[in-house]
Amino acid sequence: MDSLISLVYAAKILEKKANVDFVKHKLGEQISHLDDLALCRCAKWLGLKSKLQDVRLEQLVDLPKPALLEIKGIYYTLVDSDNKFVQLYMPRTKEVISVSLTEIAHSWSGKVILLQDTGSSSEQPEHGFRWFMPSLVKHLSQARTIILISVIVQVIAIVTPFVFAKIIDSVLVNRSLSSLHVLGIALLFLALFEPIFGYIKNVLYSHLSNKFSSEISSRFYGHLISLPISFFDTRPSGEVTARIRELDQVRQFVSGSALTLILDITFVSVFLLFLFLLTPVLTALLLLTLVFYFIFWLIVGGNLRSKVSDEYKESANNTAFLTESISGIETIKTSAIEDAFFKSWKKNLASQLKASMKARIVSVISEQGVTLIQKVSSALILWWGVNLVLSGQITTGELVAFNMLSSQVTQPVLRLAQIWQEFQHSLIAVNRVGEILNEPEEKYSEGLASSDALQGSVEFRDVKFHYPGESQEVLKGINLHISSGAFIGITGGSGSGKSTLTKLLQGLYSPVSGQVFIDDADIQLTDSVGIRRYMSVVLQDSCLFSGSILDNIKICSPEATDEEVLNASKLSGAHDFIIDLSEGYDTNVGESGGLLSGGQRQRVALARALITDPKVLILDEATSALDYDSEAAIISKLPEITKGRTVISIAHRLNTICHCDTIIVMDKGSIIETGSHENLLKQNGKYAQLHDLQHA
Repeated sequence: MDSLISLVYAAKILEKKANVDFVKHKLGEQISHLDDLALCRCAKWLGLKSKLQDVRLEQLVDLPKPALLEIKGIYYTLVDSDNKFVQLYMPRTKEVISVSLTEIAHSWSGKVILLQDTGSSSEQPEHGFRWFMPSLVKHLSQARTIILISVIVQVIAIVTPFVFAKIIDSVLVNRSLSSLHVLGIALLFLALFEPIFGYIKNVLYSHLSNKFSSEISSRFYGHLISLPISFFDTRPSGEVTARIRELDQVRQFVSGSALTLILDITFVSVFLLFLFLLTPVLTALLLLTLVFYFIFWLIVGGNLRSKVSDEYKESANNTAFLTESISGIETIKTSAIEDAFFKSWKKNLASQLKASMKARIVSVISEQGVTLIQKVSSALILWWGVNLVLSGQITTGELVAFNMLSSQVTQPVLRLAQIWQEFQHSLIAVNRVGEILNEPEEKYSEGLASSDALQGSVEFRDVKFHYPGESQEVLKGINLHISSGAFIGITGGSGSGKSTLTKLLQGLYSPVSGQVFIDDADIQLTDSVGIRRYMSVVLQDSCLFSGSILDNIKICSPEATDEEVLNASKLSGAHDFIIDLSEGYDTNVGESGGLLSGGQRQRVALARALITDPKVLILDEATSALDYDSEAAIISKLPEITKGRTVISIAHRLNTICHCDTIIVMDKGSIIETGSHENLLKQNGKYAQLHDLQHA
């Protein structure tokens, strides 16, 4: 974390708009082990070119500044240097200190990260409430109607106090019953129309809020599922879920009372004008009260925002822990570690409640402070106002009218005190949600014109890859060519890079170096999302979605006919067990397919993959959960499954790939053997060893 702070400071010296929170969000969970390569990648996100190298002590003077020096495992910003001293920025104390070269020599590792402005802006997103504006602007016509009705309601609120003043000053003093009847009827009409227009305004506003909520929720979810898989790999699902919940906080604020309050406050200036016409002295006293409100908010607001931010972080951590506990409940029970998890839960809950309590205390102080100012101001206005009446400067009716009108000023301001707290919550929430909203989506277009456009030839050219935030290479210079229509088997030990190879082919990740081609087109320069439509993947533990078996099979091809569903099910071996179920294809699979056995889920997943008639089929340990009879049934249908398409089958059990055209053996990120089953056995290498172990 200290190294990251130093990098951000260096970026600011180079006039980059940099902040630590942005880079922390990009790193996700990898922030806990920030190595040299990860720090260089962070520099790239900030619009900087970086170079890691070893230098001698005497070379520090000539190094371009700023640079990063590694001292005892932490990088410090080198601000300046001469023949005797260096100026270093200390990330913990946030100050620049002078250190002698002699002191540096004892603790410096010799590593330096040189930084250079690339001329491009940093990739930090501009996020905030502006993201919600297009959805509001879209419904401006309805908003205008609400504003018009609000104007009518406010006009009634202005007229009513003056009618009361007229009754008190004219009717009570002059004993004029005729005036009383006229003014009384006017009051009745005002009392009748105000709630009617208020009702219409609230109904229209609720309708507008619902449409607004629906639209921003749809936009958010559409963006979320369009993010690259690397986004989800580096973040716990519970954290993502927590941020989705925070969208509700923002939506409730924007579509709740915020817009109504803006309208109310807009009319405050109008009410102040009428108050000034009644009595400038009391109006000045009321304005002084508003100044006190404003000063109080300035004092409390910053502290409240900080406490609310801490509360949100603890809540997100707790949600992540809860999500992980529920998803891993079987492991928790079979390992008999319920007590350990319960203790961890109580510890997390205590931290969350502590943060919540601190935020609540500041919130209560805010509420009571506002109430105190309100009570004192009311007492002062009444005290001063009665003196003005007794001295003949204003009438009793004018004092009553002033009090009624002043409430139209103070009530919106008092509501603002409450909504200010909601705004603090929403401000934190919108920043956390905005970090997701401003993540770049995957490349998307209409893709290839038809499935015939994809032939299925694949080539890897000197591909190297490591996962985001990791320095260890998973793939090391892979060179591989797969002809269209070939049946390829890939095997090797766990962690050898087999599955990673297919993830690059799908465009889920980009190579660190090298190129991946499909039909002689670099997948990084084409529409990877569109290409994926012509690929199908069956994973080792494929996910099914709540609904029927039929729904899951047709999810990738909603227009599929019953005949196509039947053919895909028979080809995958799913049809035999489906017809034995009481509800057949209408059987509910449950959450994540939990009502089916592992083998049944795999066969349904295979049927789902085959129904799209993919040009490239990837089987990633697809038969590992099947019993031997079911596996043998699928193996017997492999000639039919592989016909007319490129098939890549990843397997540990060699009997599922021994009939492949070519078998690739991987170890520690490299291809070590290639050939047919018979040729590999003759080579007496790694493949032969695996074969002997499985057939011992």
